[in-house]
Amino acid sequence: MGAEEQFPFLPVRGGVFWSQTLEAQVPPGFSAEETASWLRAAREARVVSLERGGCGRSSNRLARLSDGSRACVRYGINPEQIQGEALSYHLAGLLGIQERLPPLTLSRVEARGGQWAEVRDELRGSHWAEGAVVSLARWVDNLTDVVAPAPWQAEAGAPAAGRRLQPLAAGELRGLSQTQLVELVQWSDLILFDYLTANFDRLVSNLFSLQWDPRVMHRATSNLQRAPNGGLVFLDNEAGLVHGYRLLAMWDKYNEPLLRSVCVFREATAQRVRELHRLRNAASELLRLYRTREPLAEILGFLSDQQAQLLQERIDFVHKHILHCKAKAAAP
Repeated sequence: MGAEEQFPFLPVRGGVFWSQTLEAQVPPGFSAEETASWLRAAREARVVSLERGGCGRSSNRLARLSDGSRACVRYGINPEQIQGEALSYHLAGLLGIQERLPPLTLSRVEARGGQWAEVRDELRGSHWAEGAVVSLARWVDNLTDVVAPAPWQAEAGAPAAGRRLQPLAAGELRGLSQTQLVELVQWSDLILFDYLTANFDRLVSNLFSLQWDPRVMHRATSNLQRAPNGGLVFLDNEAGLVHGYRLLAMWDKYNEPLLRSVCVFREATAQRVRELHRLRNAASELLRLYRTREPLAEILGFLSDQQAQLLQERIDFVHKHILHCKAKAAAP
């Protein structure tokens, strides 16, 4: 890369936080106004067609709405997947990173009237249960695949869970271009978010696949795409919180080293984590936000007491890790 591509200012301040100058270069995601407008329209619009393909599992559909927009409709194999996706979306809001996720709302499938009446024939072919709660996520055009940056291209020659990940720390950023640094800002939020939700269906699944595919980290990352403006889009978070927490014993041996590989953070994200740690109210704040912003929150339900405790424990662990990174950066 040429010298003209180098970032003209120090990319990190205080040893562990991305500089404000660098953060200002991150492409915008879905703004609060844009999200609120889409959610209002999607909740009022009728579903006029359902198409197969483009939205993940075969049970999902791409919906065309009466206002001309499109949405990915996800039907969970069990309700915890839709619950996990909805709660992960609102946890992103609590962390201040919701702009990286497509706007999402819930809908109750009722073929006899209301939003779904025009597609009752398609519903028969979908085998969806009457009254099931599904998620509607805004469809985004012209997304492209994303390959993990170098810090997460694990070394070959060791079992997948034991491969050493290159550290993402201030001292490892020399020589990177502005484009690379801007992407790493977004990846640091993604890694932190996926640890908190215990989402195994993104970079963690690639790490798991290393045991039979040594080149998997050089392939597209699951459920992560790039928007035309260069911003990352965190898609399909249904493995988070509920399903992910049930499978911690299997996946945390990948999720925890992944978090430990990151020692540079957005300060705003770290501040949110610090407050949730200090007040020890992560679950209650998530519930408040969920009930305030999602009309069907009561139908789908919330985390169990055990899951709520796990969320707080993971918040505490991330906070402790950030303090560890600060101490390392301050050491002579």
